[in-house]
Amino acid sequence: MAGIAARFENGALHPLRPLTLRQGERVEVIVIRRGDPARWDLDRLGAAGDEDLELAGAGLVESLDRPRG
Repeated sequence: MAGIAARFENGALHPLRPLTLRQGERVEVIVIRRGDPARWDLDRLGAAGDEDLELAGAGLVESLDRPRG
């Protein structure tokens, strides 16, 4: 399986380079959005939350790290 970069315009995906496919050939496509820094509130994401500290203090980190058998 090879990844193909494409641009979405007017409801259709347009590959950024020619594809080695036959006319009319059917393919399956998985779309993965590229990260867009403008969509993220980096200040909020970078702020340390107390939830992780509470979980660690409750001993949940150790129980998650233990092998299951």
